[in-house]
Amino acid sequence: MTVINSNSAAMLTANSINQNERMMTSTMERLSTGKRINSAADDAAGLAIATKMTAQVRGLDQAGRNANNATSMIQLADGSAEQISNILQRMREIVVQAADGSNSATDVSVLNVEFKEAAAEVDRIVDSTEFNGKKLLDGSAGGTDSSVTFQIGANAAQTLTVDFSDFNLAAGGTEQSVATAYTDGTGSAAGTNVYNTASPAITFNTGDVVKVGEYSYTVAQGDTVSLVATGLNTAAGADYTVTESSGTITFTAPNNSDGVANLGAMTFVGGPMGEDLSGYKTTGMLSTLNGGTSYDVTLTALDTAIEGVATQRATFGATMNRLEYAVDNLASASLATATARGRIEDANYATETTSLARSQIIQQAGTAMLAQANQKAQSVLSLLQ
Repeated sequence: MTVINSNSAAMLTANSINQNERMMTSTMERLSTGKRINSAADDAAGLAIATKMTAQVRGLDQAGRNANNATSMIQLADGSAEQISNILQRMREIVVQAADGSNSATDVSVLNVEFKEAAAEVDRIVDSTEFNGKKLLDGSAGGTDSSVTFQIGANAAQTLTVDFSDFNLAAGGTEQSVATAYTDGTGSAAGTNVYNTASPAITFNTGDVVKVGEYSYTVAQGDTVSLVATGLNTAAGADYTVTESSGTITFTAPNNSDGVANLGAMTFVGGPMGEDLSGYKTTGMLSTLNGGTSYDVTLTALDTAIEGVATQRATFGATMNRLEYAVDNLASASLATATARGRIEDANYATETTSLARSQIIQQAGTAMLAQANQKAQSVLSLLQ
């Protein structure tokens, strides 16, 4: 059937050219961006998977940087702790020298001057050791306590907590649990947790740290503070009032429910010094603050302090090694995840260039065929002659 109005061959060829044009445009986009998936329409499932992998890669890379920052922070703390250890060693050397009976009273007095200055330098180093505005060795590295949590993973709860301790001379003490007594309030009465230090006997000093559950409280004699501590009360967000006086600490929950949760045992957390050595800054080698009235007592106290600082430094060193392993693992995981993501969304240039050449040839052939289809209708003119 010879017709003019409906040129099926031309319309079929034009449709094929349009389809080939879309294919060639998509191929050129992939070659120009380097990605196989440039929109959700290219591969919806692949895009979703690649997006999650991108989040992982970026999280892993940032976690690696976090771990490196943590290493730098701990290195700074360890460097200062090393100097504190050196000072304690010198203080012990001075005591050994002063204990010799060949010294005159003047000699001992001069040695005591150096001893007191050395003790004062310990606290000065503690107060001045900072990283990014955060004091590291005074017990406040974590804000409310000395524990700092580092995010060293791409996902939630992938953290590492490091206790930087409190190196102040006054912050020493052996960690031990404190006996507790518990009263559950009902109705409008306040629920209280009373911690009495009678058994075992503990004398709290200003600056000492006690822990209740996950909350750390720094003692300041006679103070009353209000706090919001998640997990300490069954009523979310309820304030506990902390009252401390003469070695007894009371946590009071002023809620009107009868579901006040027991806070659990309180733990006295001591610093590496072992006991309160702050008297060495004022009285010197024979400070009576802790019952020390002889050189032997001072030597024993310094031995404990030296051992405590060394133990804390061992913690720093072990953590730095652990962080080094973490950084290597994060880099390996990031590489593997990025490679897997590349297999999903990266363009295969060998395949795409072949597809482009094919599309270009088809376009040229289609254009030629469209011209032939358009010429075909002109044969009708010979019938009209």
